[in-house]
Amino acid sequence: MAKQPPTPQADRPPAPSPNVRLNPPPPALMRWLNPLVPLVRRVLSSRHLGGRIDRLMLLEFTGRRSGRRIRVPVALHLIDGVPMAFTHRPWRLNFTGGTPVTVTHRGQVRQGRGVLLPATPEQVGSALRAALDSGTSAFVLGLKIARSCEPTTQDLATVGHSLIRFDLETV
Repeated sequence: MAKQPPTPQADRPPAPSPNVRLNPPPPALMRWLNPLVPLVRRVLSSRHLGGRIDRLMLLEFTGRRSGRRIRVPVALHLIDGVPMAFTHRPWRLNFTGGTPVTVTHRGQVRQGRGVLLPATPEQVGSALRAALDSGTSAFVLGLKIARSCEPTTQDLATVGHSLIRFDLETV
């Protein structure tokens, strides 16, 4: 049997950075907060209250396997003027290849298409860096960053987030 040539370094996922790691909420906290999710959905859908919340949006889409309507509150990030979301949660797979989505932001409902981007870790790291530079906290991104560390794009590329782009109809 012929020996396979070594895999190029670019094919391997980046080694985890000691300065940046995923920091999702603990399961116990999520069990406590989950009953509040319907309230958060209602607030985000409200013109009066939702209109005051700038960094969150409500996504509504149909599950690709279940066929049921899914409503997920997520953090909104404008990367180069394009609305995006970062996540490592399984619901992101519904956006593989593009999916119709309804986005409620600041009480306004817009239709569009969400696409799970086939981004390299470096591209995701660059987008995370842009989000941090625009004032988003590491906590909102679900990250833990070492004290006195200004993470590089390479550090951020190691966290394993996926990137979803939203192409929305103009109002």
